[in-house]
Amino acid sequence: MSKERRNFLKATAKAGAITAVAGIAITACSNTKVEQKEVAKGKSRKQEVLYQKSKYWDSYYKVAY
Repeated sequence: MSKERRNFLKATAKAGAITAVAGIAITACSNTKVEQKEVAKGKSRKQEVLYQKSKYWDSYYKVAY
């Protein structure tokens, strides 16, 4: 049983390695470049709320700092 499993794992490892090499080769051969000129900005007018003050936040903050 372990011999069959080992052969299976060897075969899948080889297939994975071949796929990875092929993917890298295709990526390296392509001449297209992706450029992003500026950071994407949302259109929402809402203010971002990172946390709401609560007794749990206060106790966490006291322990953390």
